[in-house]
Amino acid sequence: MGSYELEFVEDGDPGVTVIAVAGELDLSNADDLVEQLGTVAAGRPLVIDLNHVLFIDSAALHRLFGVARERGFAGLALVAEPSAPVARTLDIVQFRQAATVAASVGEARAALVRRDT
Repeated sequence: MGSYELEFVEDGDPGVTVIAVAGELDLSNADDLVEQLGTVAAGRPLVIDLNHVLFIDSAALHRLFGVARERGFAGLALVAEPSAPVARTLDIVQFRQAATVAASVGEARAALVRRDT
């Protein structure tokens, strides 16, 4: 069973919620993660920084795809630098077809703002 930490990142932009996630995302915590994301970012565009996620399984990916379907490209962006442990996994499952995947929070925020206008 994996454990994870979720941290709200205060960056001065009230229009976009930025969440940093660290640890392991798997079947044991995927539903809890999605519930927390919905609570923290209800109705606002969401950037999820996954740079410190060490492991993600298919259950957690499935839940993130569900969040992407609900929010669309203008409502969700994931952040994973090319060297991040989950970056290759996001490429393999072609997450970019469901939501923005960016190398930095700034790039993700800019993509959400462009798509929202």
